[in-house]
Amino acid sequence: MNDGTMARRTIPSIEMHLYGQEHLRTEGVVIMPIMESFSPSRQRPHYHDFFQVSLVDGNGTLMHDFREHDIRGPTLFFLRPGQVHTIGVRDQLRGTVISFTQEFFDHRTPPPSRLYELPFFSPGAAVPWLSLNEAQTRSFNAIFAELQSEFDGALLEAAEVLRAMLHILFVRTSRLYLNTHPTGEASRGSLLARQFCLEVERHFREWQALAPYAKQLSVSVNHLNEMVSEHTGHAAGDLIRQRRLLDAKRLLLHSDLSISEIGYQLGFDDPSYFSRFFRRYSTRTPAQFREEIREKYQSARH
Repeated sequence: MNDGTMARRTIPSIEMHLYGQEHLRTEGVVIMPIMESFSPSRQRPHYHDFFQVSLVDGNGTLMHDFREHDIRGPTLFFLRPGQVHTIGVRDQLRGTVISFTQEFFDHRTPPPSRLYELPFFSPGAAVPWLSLNEAQTRSFNAIFAELQSEFDGALLEAAEVLRAMLHILFVRTSRLYLNTHPTGEASRGSLLARQFCLEVERHFREWQALAPYAKQLSVSVNHLNEMVSEHTGHAAGDLIRQRRLLDAKRLLLHSDLSISEIGYQLGFDDPSYFSRFFRRYSTRTPAQFREEIREKYQSARH
């Protein structure tokens, strides 16, 4: 397979901005004002291979894996690697964007990473944004301003300071997030459901049945389905199907693969079966969805 064919099979991935001190970028962190982060490519749907948390204010629309949120006042916005997103700007936005890799955050901490334990980065998180009131805005503005200052200063052991400040930011954000979207104490069942979601992220293209997931997690298929249903509100099989559907939507939006090629890439041997699957769970054919979503995102850029 040549490089051109490989390129056709990917949704655009955008690297971190060349902003700030090179040694901090090399370590895997960039912190910058949001308006300096905009470029034509970043105002089109794309994804990153790093995490982001942003504090934004102004007038615009967050588009995140086909969900939309109108910005009405200060808002925290969370992104995991691989999530397709963009921001539609209707007026000047203010705020700060923090981009960082898992390697930077974890540093010498042994696995598993704490990042996926954070409620706003966990697979199946309720929403990827959080609106702030006036008091909360003052508190988070101060944290983000200090992070920006530390990054811009790039003094001795700045990376260590930034890691420590990110931990503080995420602990305080988790408190607020869980207060807004309470989940209760983690139980064995909820931990199993979370681990299942992580395994789905890793294997949804190759494992469409529950049996491989149950084997991987050392539980029975019935117990897995029961715990996932109880703690997510969805049958385990539905989560696999929805994850495949999401990937199909991403490829239909922003790749030039044919519908048959997308079906093959997602593990469907029969293109007609892929079309039936897509229509059953989205109420539209792949071709109808592709036309509608591209028109919608094209309009959002103007």
